[in-house]
Amino acid sequence: MSQAPLLSADKPEHPPTTSTERTVAAMIHIAGIFAPLWVPLLAWFIHRKSSRFIASHAWQEVVDGIVWKSIFLLALVFSLVRGAIFLVNQFQTNWENFSWVALGWQFGTGVAITLGLFIWNFGQALNQANKARKGYWPKRELKKQAKQGTLG
Repeated sequence: MSQAPLLSADKPEHPPTTSTERTVAAMIHIAGIFAPLWVPLLAWFIHRKSSRFIASHAWQEVVDGIVWKSIFLLALVFSLVRGAIFLVNQFQTNWENFSWVALGWQFGTGVAITLGLFIWNFGQALNQANKARKGYWPKRELKKQAKQGTLG
């Protein structure tokens, strides 16, 4: 792997990065799919002083992990509450209109929503990994650097 800094003509506002930094940042995004909080947080802690590029991508993955876990939790709670309401209603009516198909739809929609969110999150993580591999900085970090006057 080359350690030479990369400063591409198509993204002149992005400070230069090394191949190793780009690879590690991309791997953090991939690891964030399977271990959404602790791996990026550990990477941020390790690289927060040695590489601003890696630390900013790790922190981006920590924030994204918190947001996505919150959305997954809300989808799960929504699914469970809908199913519980359905079952309580069936219990109150002495199971007169009970249908396994209706129960399956109640829980199945929540599972489908959660699966869809997982697939979206997976795609987003791969996209972020690809951007990191190409040397793109997270937008929040670029704005922060521009504000501090340390860009480039």
